[in-house]
Amino acid sequence: MDLFNEQLVIRKNNSKHIMKLIIYLMLIFTVPTVLFFMGLNGIGTRYFVVVAVCAFLFGIYGSYYLVTGLYVEYEYAVTNSNITIDKITAKRSRKRIISVDIKKLNTLRTLKDADIDHKSFKKIFKASVTETGDDVYAAEMHLDKFGGDCLLLFSPNEKTLNTMKPFLRQNVKAELIKAGVFKSASAGKTQPKEKSVDLKKKQSDDNNKK
Repeated sequence: MDLFNEQLVIRKNNSKHIMKLIIYLMLIFTVPTVLFFMGLNGIGTRYFVVVAVCAFLFGIYGSYYLVTGLYVEYEYAVTNSNITIDKITAKRSRKRIISVDIKKLNTLRTLKDADIDHKSFKKIFKASVTETGDDVYAAEMHLDKFGGDCLLLFSPNEKTLNTMKPFLRQNVKAELIKAGVFKSASAGKTQPKEKSVDLKKKQSDDNNKK
């Protein structure tokens, strides 16, 4: 039977995303403003005013496009041993981030437990809700397509992780069990209780039989 699970997460914008948006908006409206005042003051040609108005109208549309572009979703689709992650921007565009065989994951740990600070990667795939939260997992893998070790940052929920579990390498699975992400195979099993015997009652029963 095929295994399949789909998860949709929404990226939380941080100060870096907001600052980038502000810079873009300033650039969009600075150019038409400068052209407009140059045209009014006779610097350059009178057509500067017309160009400035057109640029300003274009800037309004561009601002809407950029602001709505802050709404980013990531879609994780696990189909048997393959995981595919797409980036959906403002519900209008979809871009494939990565599609990889789960068996190729050399490590899979929570970001706080991952030792990646002193490592270099050929490619880093970012598809997590936050950049440093407790819900972020780091998966290391070697991909010939990018010529070396790569890193995936994403935020799988319990259901997604359980769908991936049968296809994870044994050492990866063992690390997650040790970290408490997965339950061990023996977890939940209770040892059979020994029956307590009342010795006095047993001796009394034996005497009655005699």
